Amino acid sequence: MYFCDNSISMKYFINLILLTLSVSCTTTNKQNSTAYFGGQIVNPKDKYVLFLKDDVVIDTLTLDNNNRFLKEYQSLDEGLYTFKHGGEFQYIYFEPTDSILVRLNTWDFDESIVFSGNGSSKNEFLINLFLQNEKEEKYMYQNFYLDEHDFMQKIDSLSAEKNSIYKDFVAHEDNTVTEGFEKLSNAAINFPLDRLKEVYPYYYKRVHNLDKIPEISEDFYNYRDQINLNEESLLSFYPYQNYLISYLYHLSYELKEKDSTKNNMTVNVLNSINENIESENIKNTLLKRVIVNDFLKSESTCSINNEALDIFLKNCTNQKFIEQVESLVNDSKYVVNNQPIHNFDVTKYNNSTLTINDIIKDQNTVIYFWSTEYMSSEYLINRIKYLEKTHPNVLFVGINMKTSNDNLIADPYLKQLDSAKQYKLTGNSYAYNYLTSKYPRVIIVNNKGVVENGFTYLDSRKLTSEINKLEKN
Repeated sequence: MYFCDNSISMKYFINLILLTLSVSCTTTNKQNSTAYFGGQIVNPKDKYVLFLKDDVVIDTLTLDNNNRFLKEYQSLDEGLYTFKHGGEFQYIYFEPTDSILVRLNTWDFDESIVFSGNGSSKNEFLINLFLQNEKEEKYMYQNFYLDEHDFMQKIDSLSAEKNSIYKDFVAHEDNTVTEGFEKLSNAAINFPLDRLKEVYPYYYKRVHNLDKIPEISEDFYNYRDQINLNEESLLSFYPYQNYLISYLYHLSYELKEKDSTKNNMTVNVLNSINENIESENIKNTLLKRVIVNDFLKSESTCSINNEALDIFLKNCTNQKFIEQVESLVNDSKYVVNNQPIHNFDVTKYNNSTLTINDIIKDQNTVIYFWSTEYMSSEYLINRIKYLEKTHPNVLFVGINMKTSNDNLIADPYLKQLDSAKQYKLTGNSYAYNYLTSKYPRVIIVNNKGVVENGFTYLDSRKLTSEINKLEKN
């Protein structure tokens, strides 16, 4: 009943706002363009929505008592924007006189998004395209066993289908699509498919258990001639950024296979970024992404690759990125392997205070610091449930890196966590010393209180093997 009433009230809200906006737009000229962004968040996880351009927050939109928001913008530049809520995000394309309302349910973020208002049809097209891309990628990962010709046929078929849909959309829109939106649509259609071509040789080698990557014809990579590696307007668009990373990894992997002395892929990729990317913003972003990913994916990040770090520090010109990486490195050094864990204070969700040593005494323990700013609550609960099921003799202790308990109370997924094993940090907890980078981390401690791994993370492919080693000791 709640959802029905809410849906009906939202319809009246939308109709009222659209009527207001349509009147406003009739008095708007090109010199005084007015755009509106608003909507409603069902089952909100926070009290606000962030509005971003090029990964920079340009506005914080507070939800009212009905979980709605609305904001007027004068002279909003045309282009791609992002809105974020509760650790998840989605793109939204604006033109200067658009009036776009969005409604979504955080329980099913992307799939529940509905746009309305002037400019909504463009965004409905984009969100459907993004969802289709996700399905296609899962489908195509099952086809890396195919030879080059058959694989290319499947890629071409998907490309033709999506381009046909785009042409139908443009025709329905009476050719009102701008050059900027056409450019973004082409990027959304082509870059996910081009990325699959870049990773194809590597996965083909893996599937067929070959000694080296297969020989690929030059025609297979003809699309590269049309790609600008320095397109700053697309930097915050992840299909573009993911393509760049895959392309640079491809070049680095080829180098590794040709020269056995070039066997450090992270070093190869960082050097490849410096050699192939001219845009300072893009270069900085990719350098940071590669060094952080390498850091987090290593088996034990207490020992970072100094050569890779040196390349990053010498070539990155973004001081904020440098400080973030240095904080991550320093955080990793604060908890020392094979030493007793430094005691720190936490509170239970009933606000009683105790220490981590009280909680983990005489037990093999995985301490995971979490934040929904870096992972979805759905992922967190599914990951913890899996780990607890596969390692029933290990204690999993969750610590919310925020001092607030709002998330655990309001979020339908986080409610599934065992509250008896969930804690939050006190305002002056010693643990803040090694959380300065704000990245979630995992600390593995044996039943004697000694650190087995001082820095790994929930998404690490090697976390299970690390826990297995803990159980054998």
